[in-house]
Amino acid sequence: MIDKDFYKNLGPFTLYDLCTKLDGNLLGDKEKKIFDVATLDNATESEISFFHNSRYKKELENTAAGAVVVGKSFKELENIKNLIVVDDPYIGMAKIASVFYPECEYQSFYFEPNDSTRNLDKSVKCSKEVFIHQSAKIGKNCSIGSFVKIGPGVTIGENCVIGDNVSIYYSKISQNVKIYQGVKVGSEGFGFIAKKDFFKKIPQLGRVIIEENCEIGCNSTIDRGSIGDTVISKNTMIDNLVHIAHNVKIGENSIIAAMTGISGSTEIGKNVMIGGQVGISGHVKIGNNVKIAAKSGIMKNIPDNSNVGGYPAENIIDWHRATLLLRKQINDKKKKNLILKKLKN
Repeated sequence: MIDKDFYKNLGPFTLYDLCTKLDGNLLGDKEKKIFDVATLDNATESEISFFHNSRYKKELENTAAGAVVVGKSFKELENIKNLIVVDDPYIGMAKIASVFYPECEYQSFYFEPNDSTRNLDKSVKCSKEVFIHQSAKIGKNCSIGSFVKIGPGVTIGENCVIGDNVSIYYSKISQNVKIYQGVKVGSEGFGFIAKKDFFKKIPQLGRVIIEENCEIGCNSTIDRGSIGDTVISKNTMIDNLVHIAHNVKIGENSIIAAMTGISGSTEIGKNVMIGGQVGISGHVKIGNNVKIAAKSGIMKNIPDNSNVGGYPAENIIDWHRATLLLRKQINDKKKKNLILKKLKN
C-alpha cells in the first residue's frame, strides 16, 4: 500500500474508467472499483498491478491483485479475473499511477516559511539553517548538522546523526542511523519511458526504509521506490559516493564500498560484501554471504556463498586464472615479437 503520509490518492476509479484512460481492452468486471496501485506481490483485491517482464511470472501466478495490466500476448491465468490489455503494460501502469497520483509526476521542493518546525524534543541538537517540515517526526537524542532539509512525513528514530547538507524525503528511518555529509535520501528514481514519439515520466510512489544501526557515507544517494520501497536492512554499512536506485533491497549486515552503483529492483542478501566501483544491473538477485571484488560488473543472479569478480563477474578463482592466462599470452607474444625482431636484424 502506498504510504498516505507522503502521497494523496484521488481514487477509487472503476476498471472501466481506468481502461478508457488507457485506450485499452477490458476483460472482466467494468464496475469493479480500484482503490490503489501496487506491485504484484503486495497487491490486494482492491488494487491494480501490471505484468511486463517474464522474470515476475511467479509473482503473477500468486498475485491477489483485483486487476492486472498486461500486454496483448498475455495468456490468461485462472487466478486473475480482471485484465486491461494494452500495447505496452509498462506505459499503461505509468499512466494509471498518474491518474491516482497526478501531483507526483514531478516533486515540488518549495515550502512556505511557516511549514518549518522547531518544536523538537529538548534532547535534539539542531544546527542553524535547517528546514524540518512540521509533519516530520524526529526522535530523541538526534544530532542534525547545518543546511539539512527534512521533508513532509519523514520519520527519524532516536539517536540518529544527520550530517551537513543532507536532504531526506519520503523516508522512514529507524534508530541509531548515521547519515553523513551530502547524502540524499528519498530522491527521485530514474524512471521514465522514452520512445520515438512518446515520453512519459513514471511517478515514483514508494519510500526509503532504513533500518536500525545503518551508516550512509558522504554524498551517497538512495532513490525511493517507484511502486514499493527501497529497503536498507539493519547493520548495513554504505561507503561514500554509492548510488542505490529505486526498489533496491539490501539485506542486513552488508558492506558496500565507495563508488558502487546498484540499479533498480536489485535484491541483495544478508552478509554481502561489495568492493569499490562495482556496477550491478537491474532486477538481479544476489544471495547471502556473497563477496564481490572491486570494479566487477554484475549482470546475472549470484547464488549464496559465492565469491565473484571481473567484468562480467564470474567465480573469482576462474577470473584470476583467466587473468593469469591472458597475461601469459601477452608476455609470450611480446617475447615472440622480440625474437622475430632480432632475427630480422
